[in-house]
Amino acid sequence: MKIWINKNKIQERHDIEFNEAYEFSIKRNEYSTMYTHIDYVWRQFGVQALNTVYEDLFIIGMSVFSIDKRISRSLFLDNWTRELEVSIPVIEIDKWNGVKEKLNEILGYLTGDIWKIEFRETEERYMQCNRNINRKNRLNKEEYNAVSLFSGGLDSFCGALELMSQGKSLCLIGHNEYPKLREKQEALSNAINIQYPLQKCKFISFSANSYAPVNNGEKLTKNENTSRGRSFLFLCVALTIAGIIGNDIPVYIPENGFIGLNIPLTNSRKGSCSTRTTHPYFISSFNEMLKIIGIENQIINIFAYLSKREIVNRVKDNPIFINYARYTISCSHPCIPRYNKNGNNEYPINCGYCYPCLIRKSSLIDIKDINEKYSYTKIDSAFLEEFEDRNIISDTRAVLRSIYRYNNIDEKELYRLIKCSGKLEKDEKEKFKKVYESTMNDLVELFSTDEEIKKYIGVK
Repeated sequence: MKIWINKNKIQERHDIEFNEAYEFSIKRNEYSTMYTHIDYVWRQFGVQALNTVYEDLFIIGMSVFSIDKRISRSLFLDNWTRELEVSIPVIEIDKWNGVKEKLNEILGYLTGDIWKIEFRETEERYMQCNRNINRKNRLNKEEYNAVSLFSGGLDSFCGALELMSQGKSLCLIGHNEYPKLREKQEALSNAINIQYPLQKCKFISFSANSYAPVNNGEKLTKNENTSRGRSFLFLCVALTIAGIIGNDIPVYIPENGFIGLNIPLTNSRKGSCSTRTTHPYFISSFNEMLKIIGIENQIINIFAYLSKREIVNRVKDNPIFINYARYTISCSHPCIPRYNKNGNNEYPINCGYCYPCLIRKSSLIDIKDINEKYSYTKIDSAFLEEFEDRNIISDTRAVLRSIYRYNNIDEKELYRLIKCSGKLEKDEKEKFKKVYESTMNDLVELFSTDEEIKKYIGVK
C-alpha cells in the first residue's frame, strides 16, 4: 500500500507512483487526518520553531503512529504483515536519506511490517508562529536536566522516584489518552514535587490522534487495533523536548527487563501485539540512527536488567511510593469497570488478571499494606472455573502456560527463548536470563498459594 504524507500544505505529487496513494495530512485549516497539540507544549519553553532535524523526527513519528493506527492488517494477504510504501516530507533530506534503510529496519522490527520509506524535500515548517505563552505558564528549560516517559504505570512511577533520588529534575512526558488517566498522572507528579521541593518534576501531557486517510476523496474505513507504533511517537516527542532543553539531555524509558524482552507467552503468540520499544536491540538501533543524523540525546532504559519486583524493592522505602503506588495503572484494559453491569464508574483501575497486572502483582509480593485495588483481586482456581468459557481470561491462561513451560524447560531452550524477540550481545544474554528467571520465579510464588493452580503450572 502506498501512503503520502502532507504537512501544512498539499504538496504536488511529482512521483507518479504515489498518484493513487492514501493521504495523511497534518494541515491546520482543512480536513486533517493527523492531530496533535504538541506545538503548544514546545511553545511553553518559549520555542517558536524547532531545530529542523527534530521537526523532521517528529513528522516521521507522527506519520508512523497514524499509519500504524489506521491501516488495517486485514487488508493484506496474511492478515498481519503490512507492506507500506510511504513518502514523507523532510527538511534535512540528506541526513534522512543517509539513514533510510536503518529506519526501515527499525520500524520493521517494531511493528512486524515491511516498511519502505522514501523522503522528499520540503521547506515547510510545521510550527513557526509568533504567539507567546503567558509568562505565568512558561517553563524554564534551565530548571530541567532529564526527560522521562511517564505512562502512569508502576515502572514509570518507580523510574521517576529513582531519578529524583539521584538529584535529577524531570520533565515527565505522557500521552493524554483519556482525562481520568491524566488526573492520576498529574496527582503522581504533584506528590513527587512535594517530596522533592529542591528539584523540579513537571508532567507534560500531549495529545495525538489520527483519522481515516483519503485516496481521491475516498476514506479508508478499516482501522487497526494494534498499536506498536504509538510508543515510537512517544519517543520522538520526548526527544524533541529533550533537544529543547539541551543537546546532551537523555530520554529515560523506565521499564523492567522482562517486559523489554517481549518473550511470547506461548508458541501461538509469536505475533503478539505488545510493543518492542524497550527491547535492547530496538533502543541501541534507534540510538545509532539518532547519532548519525546529528541528534546527541540518547534513550536509556535504567531498569533494563531488573525484574519488576527488583525495581519495586529499590524504591519501596520511599514514602511517596507507599502512599501513591496504588494509583498507578499497569493494566491492558483499565476502563472495563466503566461498562460493568453494576455501574461502577471507578476507573481507570487495574483489572488484576491480564498479563501486565499479573506481573504487577508478582512484583508487589514483598509490599504490605499498600491497599491495591483490582477489578478482580484473587486469581485462583475458582476464578478460572467461573470464566472458563470466556475470552476474558485468555491472557491469564497464557501466563499460566508460560509458567508451566518455564518449569519444564532446559537451559538450551531457555537461551533460545531469550533471543527469539531480537538480537542480544553476549553479556546481555546472561543478564536477561537472570531477569527472565527472576520474574518467572516471582510468578510461581504468586500462584503457589492455590493448590489446583500449582498443579496446572507444574509445581509439585
